[in-house]
Amino acid sequence: MARKKKRKKGFKFLLGFIGILFAAFMIKIYMPNFTVVPAYKMFSGFGQEETGVVLGKEIIVMEYGPQVIEGEIFLPFDFAKQYIDPYLFWDEEAEKLTITTQNKVIRMQTDALTYYVNQEPLTLNMPLRKFGDMAYIPFSFLKNLFNVEACYNEENNIVIMDYTTEIKTTGEILSKNAPIRYEANIKSPILKKLIQGDKVRIFEESEDWLLVRSEDGVIGYMAKKHIGNVEEMEGQPVAQEEEKPSWKPVKGKINLVWDQVFKVESSEVPSKFEPIKGLDVLSPSWFEIENEKGDLKNIASEKYVNWAHSKGYQVWAMITNPFNDPDLTHKVLKDTNSRENIIKQLLAFSSLYNLDGINIDFESLKQETGEYYLQFIRELAPLLKEQGLVVSVDMYVPSGWTRHYNRSEVGKVVDYIMVMAYDEHWSTSPTSGSVASIGWVEQGIKNTLEEVPAEKVLLGLPYYTRLWEEEEVDGEIKVSSKAYGMSRGESILKERDIEPQWLDEIGQYYGEFKEDHKTYKIWLEEERSIEEKVKLVNKYNLAGVAGWKRGLEKKEIWDILFKYLKE
Repeated sequence: MARKKKRKKGFKFLLGFIGILFAAFMIKIYMPNFTVVPAYKMFSGFGQEETGVVLGKEIIVMEYGPQVIEGEIFLPFDFAKQYIDPYLFWDEEAEKLTITTQNKVIRMQTDALTYYVNQEPLTLNMPLRKFGDMAYIPFSFLKNLFNVEACYNEENNIVIMDYTTEIKTTGEILSKNAPIRYEANIKSPILKKLIQGDKVRIFEESEDWLLVRSEDGVIGYMAKKHIGNVEEMEGQPVAQEEEKPSWKPVKGKINLVWDQVFKVESSEVPSKFEPIKGLDVLSPSWFEIENEKGDLKNIASEKYVNWAHSKGYQVWAMITNPFNDPDLTHKVLKDTNSRENIIKQLLAFSSLYNLDGINIDFESLKQETGEYYLQFIRELAPLLKEQGLVVSVDMYVPSGWTRHYNRSEVGKVVDYIMVMAYDEHWSTSPTSGSVASIGWVEQGIKNTLEEVPAEKVLLGLPYYTRLWEEEEVDGEIKVSSKAYGMSRGESILKERDIEPQWLDEIGQYYGEFKEDHKTYKIWLEEERSIEEKVKLVNKYNLAGVAGWKRGLEKKEIWDILFKYLKE
């Protein structure tokens, strides 16, 4: 009997022990974690010793953090460029910040309270500053330009930022004690406890949890049961500057011709004053970068402009870089003061000669020059447009080695892009071939339209051809070429009684002959080949054409262009 009692007691003890273990196990599973861990210990870059940044639901960690001085938030340039405006430009040498918008060019210099908007001086409340090697921009200035808001929380030493254009969802704490946790489960440590009536911004929703941000910038997860009175607020509309429509001819599409001249007198020879049927725009090569300061060589002619205007033509003067000195071009475009010098001269010349537009023809740019080329265009275009000038840019057909010209970005700010759809086989090409075969031209158009709207694209037409010379030297074919105008190209074949053959796949007449153990080849540009190219303008609804260059074309070309562009 005693043994049975002992067995029962032992069995009860065992059950009790198992019950205790089970209860402990259940507590371990279901009991919340009450440990509070400050957010700065859980998140890298969350305030404490160095000021942190919370942007929306993200904690941004960068080498340089913001600075808060006398209540003003200063944002490092790198942060502002990455998260506020990718077009911000900082010139370390000149210590100048440039901000470009659709209609404005804003320049600020470190420690100066005067800044310039489209060259007009204004006064800052706080200057641009440098801390160490980094430029810092006062947020009070940025908030007036961009769709962003910010405040500083001193307790957490953190700048809290939001894009004002975003939809905002907010909620109110209903519980007396509502923890924000590091992860979406009750076992995760607590970052902060909120009380009834506190507000949170809500970013994401899962089954039982919400990703929230407290008013002092703590980001984490809160159980849905703690939050009520959820409201959704529309974001502010994106601030848009007025975009002035690009100039267009009274009738049809644009017919422009480049006019290459080498001195003032070249613009004033009698042939320059012969009218051209259906022409809209003359683009004479009048300005060229001369030195590292950005000084321009000027061979413009007031007489030429007055005559052009009397015939109803616009004059878009061309500015070129020294094609054979890409290092000089790089130095000029990299320097803010040099770019500014060029722009001031162009504005002065445009007013002095009563120009209608500026055509930028910068070629042979080095890979590393691309970002400065874009910056130059972004700084130039708003100021020219403010003066009522048309801004156009000459571009190669798209290819891997021209990607750094930033065709898409340039196309956003200029009125027109001229696609130089020629020199498929250039002057020193290792093989003979067409200057502009029809398939190559059409592909160039297609590729351009992937980056630039059709209404901004002018098709560049070649009014010249090349005579290729092939000679066998030591078992290898040596190739050279000379460029000729259309009429001369045809006469070369006529003088030798060569009847050129039309090549459908090339869209040109072709002829060849042999002399002195050399083979000569020519792909002609003339009425029919130009007509095939101009048909593409209508096929792809482009803005018009730009021909290189005046004086090389046959007179019949103008009839072809009139037919397709004006009738």
